[in-house]
Formats: sequence, C-alpha cells, structure tokens
Amino acid sequence: MKAPIVRAMSAALLLAGISLSAAAQLAGYPNRPVTIQSPGAVGGFTDTVARLVAAGLAELWKSPVVVENRVGAGGTIGATYAMSQPPDGYYLLLSNVASDVISPAIYKGLKYDSVKDFEPVSLVVKTPVVIAVNNDLPVKTLGELVALAKAKPGAMNFGYPGNGSTGHFAGSLFNIAYGVKLTPVPYKGTPEIMTSLLGGAIQVTFDNAGLWAPQISAGRVRALAVTSLKRNPLMPDVPTLVELGGNGFEAVTFAGISAPRGTPKDIVDKLNRDIQTVIHGNEFRSKMSGGEVTATTPDEYRKFITSEQVKWGKVAREIGLAVN
Repeated sequence: MKAPIVRAMSAALLLAGISLSAAAQLAGYPNRPVTIQSPGAVGGFTDTVARLVAAGLAELWKSPVVVENRVGAGGTIGATYAMSQPPDGYYLLLSNVASDVISPAIYKGLKYDSVKDFEPVSLVVKTPVVIAVNNDLPVKTLGELVALAKAKPGAMNFGYPGNGSTGHFAGSLFNIAYGVKLTPVPYKGTPEIMTSLLGGAIQVTFDNAGLWAPQISAGRVRALAVTSLKRNPLMPDVPTLVELGGNGFEAVTFAGISAPRGTPKDIVDKLNRDIQTVIHGNEFRSKMSGGEVTATTPDEYRKFITSEQVKWGKVAREIGLAVN
C-alpha cells in the first residue's frame, strides 16, 4: 500500500477515534457531581443565580450539582481558580459582570482572560441599575435631574455599592453621556445607601433595581429610569434610558455560565441546552422576577461579554479607575 494512502487512512481512523471518544464522553455526562463555582458571597446575586441553576440541573440530570464559593478581589480569585480546572464539564464558573467585565477593566496583571481562557456557555439573567432620587429633590423626571445637575455642577452626590461596582460604572457613564457632574460617593452596600438617600445625605443612587423595588413601590424614594433595554417587571411604570431618548445606554448586572477553555464542544452544547431548559422553567423565573432571564448561544454569550468589556473598559479609562 502506498505511503500517502496509509497516511490518509491513519488520519481518518484517528479522527474517527476522536469522534467516538467525544461521543462516549457526552453519552456518559454527567456521571459524577458537577460543581458550579460562585465568585460572589453566599446570599448575594451571583450566589443566588448559581444555586438556582445548580438545583435545576440536578433535578434535570438526576445527579448532584454543588455550589462552591470562592470569594474576593472582584471575582478574580474564583475566576483564576476556575480557569485552571480540568476542561471536562465537571467544573463550571458562574461568570458575571465583576469577574468577566469590570475586573478585567480595572485590575492590572490578571492571570486570566475571561473570553480566551473560558468557553462561554450561556448568559442566564440580566438585572438593570435603577436611577433613584430622594423624594425631597425637586425633580420628577430624568430630564429635570439632568437640568438641575447642569445648573449646579458637583452639588449633588450619587451613592453606589463600592468602587468598581455596576452602580459606580453606570453613574460614571451617566456623567459622561449626559455631560453632568454628579459626585460619586462609595458605600459598603445597598443598606447604607438606602439610609443615606432616605436621610438626604446623598441625592441620587445608581444601584441594583431588584434591591430598590420595595422602597420604590412604597414611595420612599422616586425612580426616574432603569438602565435595561426593557422595562423591569418589578417597576413597570419606570421608563428605560433608551425610551427617554438622547443619550440612553444599557448598564446591567449579569450572570451566566462558563467552562474552562478546552471543554469539548459537545459538552458545552449540552450544557447550553440544559441550562436553557432550567432558566425557562417556572421555578427559576419566579425566583428571578426582578431580572431579565436571557438565554443565549455560546457564541452570543462570548460576543456579549466582549461588547461589555469594550463599553466598560472605556469608562474605566475615562474615570481613571485602576487597581494594582
């Protein structure tokens, strides 16, 4: 038999072996516990999403799915660890705006690339920022807030939950987009912001819409807009920035699922299908009522992360925010 023919047959047999191996791997997946790592604290938004997805997959697969918390440094500790795990579908990352977008924009010398070092599986949920003001502030619309801010540059403060948070970036982007100067004031978390806003120490906040919905519905603060492309179901009367025209933009906290780079495509595709089944179910949707449940293909999730990195990277450079 001639050498070229032998080489061709060998290559064909090798490819067939690889295909059979991948098929066998997928057929048995999962045959042991799968771990979803949450880089956020127990009880927070990221952790809640991770546990809901884990519970849904465990029910669907009839196999354990556990949640592991590795918290700190804007999600970078957890993401760095997840990157180094075997790419076999048994260790997944609850990727989010902190680990995938904001931290890469502000932390120097990161050991991972949130797109190149992972296989994005699917976006799961997006939650907008709400722009809310103290009831004593003489504004009832976004246009009135912008006009007052332009008339008194630097006189009003906006509170947000920590440097590098979505609220911080959204407020900073608002200043840039609308040509105003609201003074940023960082807090440890939403409860402290609520105390200050209700007491009048700050006049405006940019923060997670779901967390503020009870205060808004009770009339304790006034919501002017949300930063999603669609109105939020918890506050359907509050318009979006896009609806209000002009310099509207989208600013959301998001969560999705990613796997270490090199995870077989067949497993990524199965994860994508099964995650979509879970998040479109009534159980998940009822517990994510303040968020926009958003399933994507792996490629769509990759493009979403990349576009968010471009947007928030520009804001980080504009405001000079960097962490060594």
